[in-house]
Amino acid sequence: MRAEGKKILIIAGSVIGVMALIMTAAITVLLSFDINSFKPAIETAASEKTGLDVKIRGRMGFSFFPLVNVSAKDIHATGKGGGEFLFLEQVKVRVELIPLLKKQIKVTSCEVVKPALNIVKDAEGKFNFETKSTRGRRGTPFSLGEFKLSRGMLVYLDKKTGEKTELKEINLTLKDLSVSGPSGEIIKNVSFTGTMECRELQRKNITIQNINAPVKAVRGIYSFQTLDMKSLVYLDKKTGEKTELKEINLTLKDLSVSGPSGEIIKNVSFTGTMECRELQRKNIRIYNVKGSTRADKGVFYVKPFTMDIFGGIGEGDATADRSKTDVEYKINLKVSKLDLGTLQESFGIKMLISGKGDLAASLTIKEKSDRNLINTTSGVLSLVGNNLVTHYVDLDKILSAYETSQKFSLVDIGVFFIAGPLGSIALKGYHYGDLYYQTQGGRGTITKFVSQWKIKNGVAEATDCALATRHNRVALKGKLNLVSQRYDNVIVALLDDKGCAKFRQSVSGPFAAPQIGAISAVESFTSQIFDLYRQVKRLVQGGKCEVFYNGSVQQPE
Repeated sequence: MRAEGKKILIIAGSVIGVMALIMTAAITVLLSFDINSFKPAIETAASEKTGLDVKIRGRMGFSFFPLVNVSAKDIHATGKGGGEFLFLEQVKVRVELIPLLKKQIKVTSCEVVKPALNIVKDAEGKFNFETKSTRGRRGTPFSLGEFKLSRGMLVYLDKKTGEKTELKEINLTLKDLSVSGPSGEIIKNVSFTGTMECRELQRKNITIQNINAPVKAVRGIYSFQTLDMKSLVYLDKKTGEKTELKEINLTLKDLSVSGPSGEIIKNVSFTGTMECRELQRKNIRIYNVKGSTRADKGVFYVKPFTMDIFGGIGEGDATADRSKTDVEYKINLKVSKLDLGTLQESFGIKMLISGKGDLAASLTIKEKSDRNLINTTSGVLSLVGNNLVTHYVDLDKILSAYETSQKFSLVDIGVFFIAGPLGSIALKGYHYGDLYYQTQGGRGTITKFVSQWKIKNGVAEATDCALATRHNRVALKGKLNLVSQRYDNVIVALLDDKGCAKFRQSVSGPFAAPQIGAISAVESFTSQIFDLYRQVKRLVQGGKCEVFYNGSVQQPE
């Protein structure tokens, strides 16, 4: 071997030996490295960067193969006022080794275990994580290859309104995470792709369970391909009544938040679609709700929507305006060919009438903190049907004999057969008159049925309420006070061909204990028959009469 070749081998061997010694020394140093000795410096740096008081109360861990891994346990961050803003049971961070040797930190992934985030907005609109050093300051651009969060919890409290929002058992897996823009404006400046899960979300009277969705964000613009929720429950704490939506599927696009942080509901915008397998409120069940959704500056729209309700097909639109102090809801609904038997069962009463009808409603409801929803309900409601069948009673047989017998309650006809769904509400589950109908037997026909109401602040006024059999016509007028749950001067009349009352009967008092003339509803149960009016005056004089009803239901020929 030539001398030059030997020299090269000797130099190469020396270099390899030196590198081996360096690597051995580096490994020895790394193995003996105690990251816990740097804990005070790390706490100080984190506190200065965030403006929070950061403490690491647990042990820190360090490993270097194949990548550098740093972990820490029992981390606490305290905001202004001394309240804890953030708790982390454990954090695991992975960084690349080569940049670290150059005194550069390149984080490739981060995993957070059981974080608890407590966000508080005070009466002045300031958050517990804000400080003079961080408020309005432009943040340092940040990127991360992968971020995982498991078994997390978030609580948001608005001290001005007292409203609290809680998210429990949160799991996130995000990739290509990056944040740019002002410090504290993460929601508006974040980008990523990933998935999210949340076992329960609770806000005021609403509880949502088992939320799952793939999600994508591009500089604060979010998209949810399919956001699934097992159930949404609204509980009216004043009445104890519960409304439940089951198996909800949402598709949201271009979701963004503008305006002050913390005002997400009032500043969110998006478009999308929604589906719900079932909506249940007491005995009322609605199936297969589908619609297009949109939100803009605190106003939420579902327009149009379709649903299966009361055995018929419903369609319409709904709006929830949350941009104001008092939330306002508007709903327009038309149900074609609903099943009247299903309608009665939904209100918990025995089926006395069967057939098909058309329901229309246009209602506005305002959510005030000190009032029930029914107090603020206004709008119009109508139910119309033709060629219906009455069960347990032949109305023509009874009405035709009324002039001589006068032995039954016109009010029963008014409430059951004219008042429609509002009559079902007024019954309050107390079926006065059932005994009479069941003892009579028979079936009858209602050729035309109309029940139209105007509602103002929870008080419904009859505007066109009447029915016609093959030979008779009966009408109702008056008000139903749904707030105080009372009849307000409700009168039911058997009509002649001019629309004048041949016979009339009034009902007043509470829904649960109505006063029918001078006789209570309880007495109509205990007596097999009773005399409603001992003396009836015809309002006819000189061929003229006082017209009781001039609505859309015509006198039978």
